[in-house]
Amino acid sequence: MSARRPSELQGIAWGLVALLASTLISHLVRAHAELTDLIMIHLLAVVLIAMRFSMRVSLATAVVSILSFDFLFIPPALVLSFPDLKSIVTFIVMIVVAAVISKLNERLRSEQAASRRSEQATLSLYRLAQDLGSAVRVDQLVASAARHIERAFGAQAHVLLGEAEGSLGVDQVAGLPKGGLNAARRAWSRCESVTESSGESTILCQPLLGLHRPVGILVLIFSPDHAPDDDALRLIVAFAAQLASAIERISLGSAVQHAQVQIETERTRNALLSTVSHDLKTPLSAIIAAGTTLANEHSSLDFATRAELTFTIVEAAERLDGLVTNLLSATRLDSGTIMLTKSVEALDELIGAVLSRFAERLGTRLVKLDVPADLPLLSVDPKLIELVLINLVENALRYTPEETTLYISARLAAGEVVVDVADEGAGILEAEREKVFEKFFRGSLARTNDGGAGLGLMICRAAVRAHGGRILAKARSGGGACIEFSLPVAESGHAHLELMEPHV
Repeated sequence: MSARRPSELQGIAWGLVALLASTLISHLVRAHAELTDLIMIHLLAVVLIAMRFSMRVSLATAVVSILSFDFLFIPPALVLSFPDLKSIVTFIVMIVVAAVISKLNERLRSEQAASRRSEQATLSLYRLAQDLGSAVRVDQLVASAARHIERAFGAQAHVLLGEAEGSLGVDQVAGLPKGGLNAARRAWSRCESVTESSGESTILCQPLLGLHRPVGILVLIFSPDHAPDDDALRLIVAFAAQLASAIERISLGSAVQHAQVQIETERTRNALLSTVSHDLKTPLSAIIAAGTTLANEHSSLDFATRAELTFTIVEAAERLDGLVTNLLSATRLDSGTIMLTKSVEALDELIGAVLSRFAERLGTRLVKLDVPADLPLLSVDPKLIELVLINLVENALRYTPEETTLYISARLAAGEVVVDVADEGAGILEAEREKVFEKFFRGSLARTNDGGAGLGLMICRAAVRAHGGRILAKARSGGGACIEFSLPVAESGHAHLELMEPHV
């Protein structure tokens, strides 16, 4: 805030005080000083008043000082006499000095006031830019801008935003007078500032101009004694420009985000259709071919061939069932609608149930288990954890040769059970160990046309995280891939589990 300028009454009072002081000092030193010295004392008083007060006060002080000096100190004393030419020149110089000093000080005060106004405007714009930059929604922008504008101009502020169809949303703000609505409509249609004055208030409508079109109208309602001057109008235009840029930034950001969501949705849909169509077609073709052959009444098939065709149908149907289960599980886990049905379970029983399911496919493959007997019980949803183990074992069988070994181990660490499922395959590239848990992502080392859909590890991560655990991919010591995940321990305590024998 700028310092309040002294009034002329104060200046006159201080001028009289300065005049009395200079007269008293002159009287005290009169016996030891020349007349010119006394003139300098009076001139000093005039200069001091000119440095602080307006030109009219300075000139008035100079004139009164001249008259009092003539009356008191120029012979004959106590009589106003016409001075000589030298005194007249001195008095004229005194008046000119007072006028010049007063003018220079008025200009200096004006420049100081302008500098303070510029500083305040810059500070206001900086604070507005800070708040607008941190806002992420348009309503936050509007509230922040209205707060800054009301504080800067002492006016009531409203922001009317443009609608998508190009009209002005005049019903967005409650409490806006009818005159303000009409002025805002005119400013919107003309795309220029509109001012409407009445006995009660002054309404200023400033368009918020974006890069290509107006995005709204800033409405300011001033009281009659606070009408905006030219400096305030320039600052209002600057405020409006910043607010328009911020609104356009958020609008464009929302549009870009919406477009990105649409692109990602379309990409996911295409990937899902491509994956499902391919992975469904292969087992369906096998089922149709085997079923057609079995259904042919004229075919002379021996028992072994019929059994092989039947096994093909069952295997293809199980593959279809696994794919559909993964798709449904991915949808439920991704949407966050799945509800955990926890119970106290033994890890070795869950592993045993999963390995029994893969008994046919395991064949002669060696499975090495390392599950300590003193592991505590788990508090988990058994169906989800079985689904995690099924997908991990399925991946290990799919991506490794039949003569390799499957490793399943568990340990207690930091109050939770940590499970490792490892194989002796090609492994996972280090750069892809985070990406493999994303939907539809398949590692670059995976074989094509192997029946994988890129959903298994995504389901594993979602299921483990639903239990409050963690999951990660790493390299197995000695070669191959290892998936490690943690599970919560049941509060009921530890159970001594019977170690499963490796399946050969």
